[in-house]
Amino acid sequence: MDAAEIIEEIARLPEDEKGRVVEFVRHLPNAETLEAINEPTEDLPRYTSMDEVSSALKDLVNNA
Repeated sequence: MDAAEIIEEIARLPEDEKGRVVEFVRHLPNAETLEAINEPTEDLPRYTSMDEVSSALKDLVNNA
C-alpha cells in the first residue's frame, strides 16, 4: 500500500477515528529523535540521582 492509498483509507474513516489517527501520527518520533535514540551512549556519564545531575549541571555552568 502506498501513501496515497493510506490517505484514501484514512479519509474513509469516521471522524472520531480520523482524530485517533492524527493523534497517533503526532506522537511518532521524528528522524532527529530516532537518530538520538540510536546514538552510542557508552562514553556518556551516568547518574543515579537528581542530586548528581544537579551537581553536574552546576559544574557545567561554573566551568562555562
